[in-house]
Amino acid sequence: MDDKDLIDKIRDYCENELREVQTDNLYFGKDKGSVYWVPGAEAWCYLCGDKTEWGQADELLANIDDKILLSYYKKYKEEIDEWSKE
Repeated sequence: MDDKDLIDKIRDYCENELREVQTDNLYFGKDKGSVYWVPGAEAWCYLCGDKTEWGQADELLANIDDKILLSYYKKYKEEIDEWSKE
């Protein structure tokens, strides 16, 4: 699996966590931000330091730096790999 395929798998896993599992906060780590659901706004938000973006989960995930996603993968490798087998 090349890096692009791995990044796509990580993004797909994250999107599944947000939409299907209905995780309301996906934390990427200190200084890496998180994507979370804002009930009153009925929208997703990516917050990282001074950066705040609003939109659909897939759009926000597409804009997250690949290095952040790869570090998330290192932490949740077993879960992501198991999910991708299903």
